Amino acid sequence: MGKTVRKLLLVFIPAALCAQSSFDQGRALFRSNCAFCHGMTATGGRGPNLVSAPLSHGDTDVSIKRVIRIGVPGTTMPAFSEFTDEEVGQVIQYLQSLSKSSLRNENVPGNPQHGQQIYGEKDCSGCHRIGGQGSIFGPELTRIGGARSIEYLRDSIIKPSADVPEGYEGVTVVMKNGKRIRGLRINEDTFSIQLRDPSQQIRMFQKDELIGVTHETESMMPAYDRLSATDLQDLVAYLATLRGAVDSSAAVKKAGGIK
Repeated sequence: MGKTVRKLLLVFIPAALCAQSSFDQGRALFRSNCAFCHGMTATGGRGPNLVSAPLSHGDTDVSIKRVIRIGVPGTTMPAFSEFTDEEVGQVIQYLQSLSKSSLRNENVPGNPQHGQQIYGEKDCSGCHRIGGQGSIFGPELTRIGGARSIEYLRDSIIKPSADVPEGYEGVTVVMKNGKRIRGLRINEDTFSIQLRDPSQQIRMFQKDELIGVTHETESMMPAYDRLSATDLQDLVAYLATLRGAVDSSAAVKKAGGIK
């Protein structure tokens, strides 16, 4: 082996090892801090697909860094302000490497106009709100298309109990006269419990005035598992179009975790 070849190997092999090490670090950081919401391979779950779906806040290194650093107001995306610049760069490198092997899916199959009709026919606005219209009993849907993966949207319709969002856990209280009242738990302590019933009224009960309190494991949302395949796809297509602006004045939760 000539001297020139040996010199080239000495330059390129350490560089390759360094790049691989940075990729591995980014993958480890992502999986320990982000995978719970975005999935182990960043294809989505509770949080949006970061690989093949369009990113609401841009897919450049600068825009991704901004989201990691300051979070997204009005959403469950927290601020990872304690990450070093190197760590942020490693996470971005990992995400960009995944995106290179997957095309951005700008269009979701289905007829969103028909999906909007189904949304109205099923009276989804009786629990959900879109752009200020509807109920606050269930989760806000104004930007659900930019906040959740397509697979998560589909599962939430046909299997809502598979993942009940935080803050929407159901509870049933039984009064001494036998009357049962079911709603969403708002607050609870040793002596009292507060819930929001389906009519959006806030109800407060003293526990010593109740026979029992049951914390539900099933979602308050019924399963729409009898929709035809076409109707389901059209409803998902409609929800995927919902990418309204978030409330920029809302507070951003600071991330905890192990890095």
